Amino acid sequence: MEHLMTISEIRARYKKKEDPFDLTIEKWVRIRHFLDTASTLSNFEELSQAANIAVPFCFEYQIEDCLGCPLVKICGRGKGEKLLKVMRLIQIHVLAILAGNMLPKEPLTSEVDGLLMELKVLKAKPEGKDPPYL
Repeated sequence: MEHLMTISEIRARYKKKEDPFDLTIEKWVRIRHFLDTASTLSNFEELSQAANIAVPFCFEYQIEDCLGCPLVKICGRGKGEKLLKVMRLIQIHVLAILAGNMLPKEPLTSEVDGLLMELKVLKAKPEGKDPPYL
């Protein structure tokens, strides 16, 4: 099973000047790989915790209410539907398992894949220019 990123790992690597986009993308790639084999309550609780871990952009922009953060369209207040949807789907899996049910993972994996694609697009975009489809 894939090792999920911790806040201490993210902070340490960010302090070593690793690219914040690369760290954010790696966090979600690891979540996506972990999701492939997740099947227990404990697994989905781990996913929930990992998804809630701040990314490097939060260290820099959260103090200013995310003003200027390149991820504001994904997770900014009132705009973060993509991230909120992923978080809700993880919680739905937790609740379903608590109720004795197992849900198909496809809707969740699809949302995580979409989030990863948006992160990669944001990383690649020229400063100040939004792609027309975001």
